[in-house]
Amino acid sequence: MSKSKAKQTIPSETKVSIPQPVLRVLKVGACTNVSGKHKLTYHIGCNAEEAIYFRIYENSGSGYFSTEWVSLTAMQKAIETGPTPTTSYALYPLFKGKSVNTPAFLLAALLAEGLMQIHPDNPRCYATTDSNPFILEIKQLMTSNVSIEIAPKPPKKHLRVQLMEAGPVSTNHKIKPGRPFDSQRLNKQ
Repeated sequence: MSKSKAKQTIPSETKVSIPQPVLRVLKVGACTNVSGKHKLTYHIGCNAEEAIYFRIYENSGSGYFSTEWVSLTAMQKAIETGPTPTTSYALYPLFKGKSVNTPAFLLAALLAEGLMQIHPDNPRCYATTDSNPFILEIKQLMTSNVSIEIAPKPPKKHLRVQLMEAGPVSTNHKIKPGRPFDSQRLNKQ
């Protein structure tokens, strides 16, 4: 009589992914973030129902962000119902529990597309503009059947891995001859 041990399975941690809409990329844009320090690349797309979506795709800085698509309607509603004068804080409810940079990055994209402008009374805040010229431009792209193929980005390596792969760093420290290492001198400091 042989005993067979039943293999115990420990439930693994599973990531819950929110399904992203299937979108056609209509436009790839670039702008600086709201501080003007780094370059952002963003996409504008549409779904089969012709709803307009934005997403941030790249950031030349080191700030993390979410690449998920966000509908223009949801952003406009968040801005309308959010605090006034408008800052990126109005878009935070769209990204609960996610990167805090994404709302400000999307605000920069809206500013670049002419959907927002710097507030006339407060240069640190923003005001909405007439969206009709933007909507007209996007509708023309929709009817032209443009569909930009975006190559998937390679996964970003952690900074520690990048540093390890780069190898040792040379230093410009010059060792003065005739001065031996003195551990007692270091302990006095």
